[in-house]
Amino acid sequence: MYQNINPKIEKKIEKIIKGEFEYSVLGTIGTQGYPFISKILPMYYDDGLYILISDLSEHTQNIKGNNKVSFYFSLQEINKSKLNNPRLTLNGKINKVELEKNDQQFKNLLYAYNKIDKGSKMWGMFTDFNFYKFELEKALFIEGFGEAYQKIY
Repeated sequence: MYQNINPKIEKKIEKIIKGEFEYSVLGTIGTQGYPFISKILPMYYDDGLYILISDLSEHTQNIKGNNKVSFYFSLQEINKSKLNNPRLTLNGKINKVELEKNDQQFKNLLYAYNKIDKGSKMWGMFTDFNFYKFELEKALFIEGFGEAYQKIY
């Protein structure tokens, strides 16, 4: 059904997770078992994928109950058929990075995150905002019809 991810596709995936996408969403499992999706902005930093989210948000509450998540990346739509456009789905687990706001690692993460989302330097210091790090388990890259690639990590 799917082709194995080869080095050429691996490079494309790397570019996507490093920021070459139109938008991205986070899929979590809600407290009543339903999927929940929300727009997020992941950051590739130091060979890892991070998000900066509020501990008060619904997706974070879902993560506390079940840390299995999906990231969906939509790329620029270049084909007339909307379902024939490239996209990437990553499945895995996500965990809160336990850091104090004055830890150098937190400051480094926030500095890097502020480069991709201006203003996060301020709201990232709110007590309820924390970084979460993603652990990749499966990647599915759809480049177009008949061009589907998968890898289990």
